[in-house]
Amino acid sequence: MGEKRTTRRTYLKVTGVAAGIGLAGGPGYVGAVRGLQQDIPMGSILPITGELEAYGAGMEDAVNLAVEHANEAGGPLGAEITIHNRDSETRPEAGVDRYAGLVAEQNIVGFVGAASSGVSAPIAEVVADDRVMMVSPASTSPIFADLGWVGDLKYFGRTAPNDAQQGVVMARTMDDYLEADTAGFLYIDNPYGEGLASVAEENFEGETVSSVGYDPEATDFTSTLDALFEPDPDAIGFIGYPGEGETIMIQWDEGGYGGEWVLSEGLNDPEFIAGLSDQLEGFYLTTPDPEETVGAEAFEETFPRDEVTLFAPHSYDALFLQALAMHAGGEPTGEAIAANILDVANEPGEEVTVGEFDRAVELLDDGEEIKYIGASSPIEMTENVENLNQFAILQISDGETESLETIPSEEFEGLID
Repeated sequence: MGEKRTTRRTYLKVTGVAAGIGLAGGPGYVGAVRGLQQDIPMGSILPITGELEAYGAGMEDAVNLAVEHANEAGGPLGAEITIHNRDSETRPEAGVDRYAGLVAEQNIVGFVGAASSGVSAPIAEVVADDRVMMVSPASTSPIFADLGWVGDLKYFGRTAPNDAQQGVVMARTMDDYLEADTAGFLYIDNPYGEGLASVAEENFEGETVSSVGYDPEATDFTSTLDALFEPDPDAIGFIGYPGEGETIMIQWDEGGYGGEWVLSEGLNDPEFIAGLSDQLEGFYLTTPDPEETVGAEAFEETFPRDEVTLFAPHSYDALFLQALAMHAGGEPTGEAIAANILDVANEPGEEVTVGEFDRAVELLDDGEEIKYIGASSPIEMTENVENLNQFAILQISDGETESLETIPSEEFEGLID
């Protein structure tokens, strides 16, 4: 983790540093800082296939919508963004390979991704060395607060919440709604599962009697369920994905294990819930809850799908913020994004929102500060370049979810450094 960041916006605007500086093998722009002669290469690495494919297409559509909105307004620095979308396959090896290709072949300056914390972690280890900005819309593991630093700049950010938030909400659900004295945790064996389970255990007021990780490649989870239920926990916190989640729930039901369940946001997929309506009846679910802001309304009106899918608003914000930060910094580099992303995200400043790239550019060019109101939330990023999100506690009934409680982002202030 680095020290508190100081803004470099004025420095970058005054010097007009050539865009290739700070990015090894960069695109080598030859135009003026405003009015570039080449498009700006950016990317996305999202789960079009694999365990999280239920969410990937919607996330990618949201990224492309943000690119469309920026380009329609002339683009950052007067240049259009060229977006290179890649499929992470929800696999770390594939994600690392896609990232390496985007850097070596497309010279990207920033990208949106990945979704799974397990895919994001190995990429986040190297982005600072490459001076490429990475903003994840869905990686929630607490480990990312410490990744991506070089000096006082952080090249990993996220519009998704840190699971320090969700762990509190999951524990609250067990304490207040289930009134559980004991709990067991079943989690996917990757940074997302381990991190969220750990935080939920720490915040649960009762006794944790079992905590079991599982291999997502497995097909038989009977021994895993046996170990989870051997001490007879009152409540179960399940942190996983729809792919293997379906098999686990079917085997749980067939085995007659019982227990009351709280599911993580990774399982908040309408098809997963509807397909297992009998098994999941009465289960609770914790999830980020996009706030009803002018940004959310504008996003819903332009999103090209009938439903706004999980983490799609966060994906839009992840791209839009990078484009704004680039323009504020005066050069199309990952360094400019890292140095200015907090400035365009946070107060003070004139509020701009979804689809208002032209207005934001005009304000910045006039020397004004801006504050972005996002599709996912009003956006207020910590020094670790991660956003506080509103959360909801849901309950499943007849294959659908209903909201029981909304927990505003203000309640989490001070929880994340």
